[in-house]
Amino acid sequence: MRKAIHLIAFSTLLFVACSVNDKPQAINAGEDACDKCGMTIEKKQFSCEYISDKGKCFKFDDATCLFHYLHDNNISDSTIAKIYVADYDQPDSLIDIQRASLVLGEFQTPMNGGVAAFKDPAKASKFAKDNNAILLDSWERLKITH
Repeated sequence: MRKAIHLIAFSTLLFVACSVNDKPQAINAGEDACDKCGMTIEKKQFSCEYISDKGKCFKFDDATCLFHYLHDNNISDSTIAKIYVADYDQPDSLIDIQRASLVLGEFQTPMNGGVAAFKDPAKASKFAKDNNAILLDSWERLKITH
């Protein structure tokens, strides 16, 4: 019985030690630099980040920098734990890119990527209409266009 308790305790400790923190990390405008272009992140509403399968966070000033970084460094989907994008309306709120409503257009963004993300699909739709932009149906489509 005593061995079983020790084994359970050790297994739990091992599991906790090996799990990756894939939670979003705050992006500090004016302080954090883009991991692709090196520019200081100034406009949080277009910022994004990805968490590697090792738990390391990489921050970007624009979705274009994110996708170029992933491509240039041959980073496969299997080594990405999560990608987070800032909610355009609430830039301090980072949302999972797979749950975000994404708008692609010719509006001004830090690296001219023209991507804005929204938690609220209705707000994304309105933003797309107001900016003569496209409301994307998935983040995979964004990956293809960038």
